[in-house]
Amino acid sequence: MKKLVLPVLIVCSLLSCKDNTVSSNVSACGVNDPIRNLPWLKNLIEKAIDDKEANMLTVTLLEFKGRPILNYSTLYMSCYGCINYECDGSRVDISKFPEQELKEFQALINDTSGKKTILWPEK
Repeated sequence: MKKLVLPVLIVCSLLSCKDNTVSSNVSACGVNDPIRNLPWLKNLIEKAIDDKEANMLTVTLLEFKGRPILNYSTLYMSCYGCINYECDGSRVDISKFPEQELKEFQALINDTSGKKTILWPEK
């Protein structure tokens, strides 16, 4: 029995490891693999990895009003859908959206029908 403990622990530890390499098979914002090829987004994800927050992070690609929007959220944020970026890395100020657009945007953020693409965490 004692001989099985060490191999079982080794197997369990290997299976519990999570690979936080930065990659994606998606084309967006004029680039393939935006996680690696949009420098500002790569930096945000690398910072989350360095801060040990990568397992709490979700980066979602949405299309809203014909333009790509990248939503950045962590599990501890009180406002899901509040941090959003344009392809150039500039922040999208959703507080300036008219009420109807804000409702549409929030509905898109919360949509579970597959109209958005999860870039991080990688599958």
